[in-house]
Amino acid sequence: MRDPVTSDPAAARPLRIAINLANAALVRIGEHDGEPHGIAVDLGRALGEWLDRPVRLVTFPSAGALMASVGDAGWDVAFIAVDPARADRVAYSRPYTRIEAVFAVRETSPLRNGDDVDRPQVRVASAAGAAYHGHLARSLRHAELSMVPTPGDALRLLCEGGCDVAAGVRQAVEAFAAQRTDLRLLPGRFMAIEQALAVPRQGTLGASVLDEFLAHAAAKGMIDDGAI
Repeated sequence: MRDPVTSDPAAARPLRIAINLANAALVRIGEHDGEPHGIAVDLGRALGEWLDRPVRLVTFPSAGALMASVGDAGWDVAFIAVDPARADRVAYSRPYTRIEAVFAVRETSPLRNGDDVDRPQVRVASAAGAAYHGHLARSLRHAELSMVPTPGDALRLLCEGGCDVAAGVRQAVEAFAAQRTDLRLLPGRFMAIEQALAVPRQGTLGASVLDEFLAHAAAKGMIDDGAI
């Protein structure tokens, strides 16, 4: 446990942990209790224990919704992807893990690999505010990129024929495709996404505190310090 900072009035209230429910690599909803579980939840609770503060989870349906709330002072620490476009609003810890962004297509699609995607008349859907959406906006030169509210919306749009390719985090895309016979993933990944803890730049916690916690978490075996 870290020595409490008694001069900080925020230390007397719960630590509000922002969780992006759309990131299936970090969080899932329990089938029996309907509550969020996963590495983001476990690390968030461990951070509260380390700071000697109770924890309250604040959930969001997407990364875009989470980032839109930064100025509302509704959370203290968030589990989000490292994205340079967010650096003016949040300060990041060092990355603690890395996940993959992948493409899904319909089974009948002529596209066979990621290099086939950036072509004229190929319609790609991805989620607003997601780190991989920013990457696609910067990297795609010929394909048509459309923005939808959540990763699930991109996959549903693909099923309905509203796009040719849906982008998303591997775990979520694989789980969705496993329930259908008309979708497949393109081989490999189009992006490796570093995941970190973040604090609002106007908040009371600093990113250096998060780095201290991650060193503690690595020493306790909660994360693999060699994964990044």
